[in-house]
Amino acid sequence: MIDTHYDLLSIAYVAYLKNDYSYLEKISKYFNEHNVTGVIANLYFMSEEEMIDELHPDYYKKDVSVLEMFKKAKEIVEMFFPETDILYSIEGADYIESPEELEKLYDAGLNSLIMCWNTKNKYASGNRSEEGLTELGKDLLDKAIELGLGIDLSHANINSFYDMINYINYKKSNGYDVCVYASHSNSRSLCERERNLNDDQLKAIKNVDGLVGVFSNRNFIVSNKDTATKEEQESKYIEHIDYIASIVGLDNVMTATDDMDFCKGADPEYGETSIYDYSIIAEKLAQELNKKYGYEVAYNILYKNAYEKVFNKIRNKRKENISWR
Repeated sequence: MIDTHYDLLSIAYVAYLKNDYSYLEKISKYFNEHNVTGVIANLYFMSEEEMIDELHPDYYKKDVSVLEMFKKAKEIVEMFFPETDILYSIEGADYIESPEELEKLYDAGLNSLIMCWNTKNKYASGNRSEEGLTELGKDLLDKAIELGLGIDLSHANINSFYDMINYINYKKSNGYDVCVYASHSNSRSLCERERNLNDDQLKAIKNVDGLVGVFSNRNFIVSNKDTATKEEQESKYIEHIDYIASIVGLDNVMTATDDMDFCKGADPEYGETSIYDYSIIAEKLAQELNKKYGYEVAYNILYKNAYEKVFNKIRNKRKENISWR
């Protein structure tokens, strides 16, 4: 299984601040023993108040650059996950100073970018605001596309989403082969949450040959999360996969967790949001998807789609860049 959205870089950076690596050791063991072979690892940013509350009082400091945070977190992740296939992402460009800093992050190993989290920043806006892509956002997105970073549409509000889709189409019309996906997004038709994607958004992703990582957070799977049984939640998750695949195609569906168990110290509910225990998710999903689609399609959804259409595409673009930079 490839998990297309897990905040592993943030976990690593908090572990560094606390000098406590026990959680990383636990997750590394899960990966090694339960066939989680790849992950898109995120360093994520939100409002300073929320970062203090959910992560660590020193998580974001103005005298430490995003580049420094990224390098330190990546170094730790590589130490604990030497055999895991990893793409490195930033979720929320709030504190990236400029396209020039984005290029330095790329040189340090950045592979993917989510322009915004739920809030508004100087580049784009998430679901707690109404604004779209700003002029600075167009500059940053332009640099990201030119570098060959994966463009992750999750978290963008409706205006930012379509502004980015339109700009991606413009770049594609000018010869750029853009890797586009929503790493952790579900169907709004099945669960009415603003973070989920409506059918027209899914069609827009299909039209740019993008992918969707359907994620196993119960808050975005069922509307009655407090009363739905575990079996009902799991069944509904497979329904999200099937519904999204009916629009974007089975070859453009992936799986994600956005597992927030590491944040349960800030809020115990975080430990209950994932409908699958991380230690068995790969086996459990393989069983359910095999039953519904057969082995080949299940393998594609769990692994091949993400590996070939995201991991390889981004890495091949980096190789091209090395040849001319």
